[in-house]
Amino acid sequence: MPTRTELPYVDGYYGPAEWKAAVEAEPETPAPDLVRAAIALADSLPAQDFEPRRATFLVKQVTALEAACRKLRGEILSLEEEGQRLFDIALTWVPEEQFERALALYYAALPGKGTLAWRLHEWRRQYQLPPDHGELFASITGRILDEVRRRTRDFLDLPEDENVEIRTVTGKPFGAANFYQGNYRSLVEINKDATVNVLTLVEDLCHEGYPGHHVETVLKEQHLYRELGYLEQAVPIVLSPPCLVSEGIAMLACDMLFAPGELDQWLAEHIYPQLGLNPDPVDLTTLRTAGDLLNGTWCNAALMLREGRPKGEVQDYLAQYMQPAGVVEHLALPFQDVYTCTYYYGKQLLQPHLQGADRREVLRRFLQEQVLPSDLVKDSKEKE
Repeated sequence: MPTRTELPYVDGYYGPAEWKAAVEAEPETPAPDLVRAAIALADSLPAQDFEPRRATFLVKQVTALEAACRKLRGEILSLEEEGQRLFDIALTWVPEEQFERALALYYAALPGKGTLAWRLHEWRRQYQLPPDHGELFASITGRILDEVRRRTRDFLDLPEDENVEIRTVTGKPFGAANFYQGNYRSLVEINKDATVNVLTLVEDLCHEGYPGHHVETVLKEQHLYRELGYLEQAVPIVLSPPCLVSEGIAMLACDMLFAPGELDQWLAEHIYPQLGLNPDPVDLTTLRTAGDLLNGTWCNAALMLREGRPKGEVQDYLAQYMQPAGVVEHLALPFQDVYTCTYYYGKQLLQPHLQGADRREVLRRFLQEQVLPSDLVKDSKEKE
């Protein structure tokens, strides 16, 4: 699961330069004043006569803004309350039966001796790039990026001048991250301190690039901001409902490009020869499904910590399901516990909508329109 320890509030601003300059020149506002300003903003919305869907979107955004300010003021909210106010979603305990199913999938896909954790580690290790992998990294990254861009352009009309620049970095708390620059351009940073795994690299370039965060921000800048004049789109707020939808899109990005088994075949033809690897008999789809199911353990760990359970107990809980020990410290950082849940809940929420023959048409709508989690929950219930 992608993680970013440094959690910005506004991520990838691309609006008027004078707005940014004005905000940067302002003195720091005390949290109580921020809460009052958020309430006043909410009260002013009905008189501005926005189109109904946009009005609802703005109300949810301001609700999230107020909740974040209240927490900064020192108010104590449960994780469930924060999930509802910040991300428009009900956070609940994920049943352990799901995690047991994930372990069963791993056992079936990775037979052999040794513990399951050791088998999984050894399987992943064969896909690691050598430590001194500068030229090889550039070659493989370029080939993967070209392929996922090509597949995305097969069903989406993107601006001709859109572009993703890849930069390697060190000393960062993330494996990969997208930093939108505006004008249809993104910078994707990949951390060289972390072990670079070619399978993770494909996921990262889909998640951060095509058709994930980069594509979504490009199309919303083009359609909502430039064409419709929705100025709020230029201020992407991380702790807000559309962010959960964005993470859901990004978590499903690879699945939208490669049918089951297709990624295995493409890697065997175009990437494995550069690494001296033979085609892998292990089913990637099974392993990715197991990993997705286990992502729910992070949400349970976040709930346990909010309940005041000891860190050691939470670490033991995660260790049952082969999750890294550093998860607990990560979840203890401000807002990180609730934000981390957006990866799991975003994918769970969007996945039913992105299946079937029309899934790419639905994805196109999600990439271009203001979509709220509660809208998708309502749609799902109406279809039941």
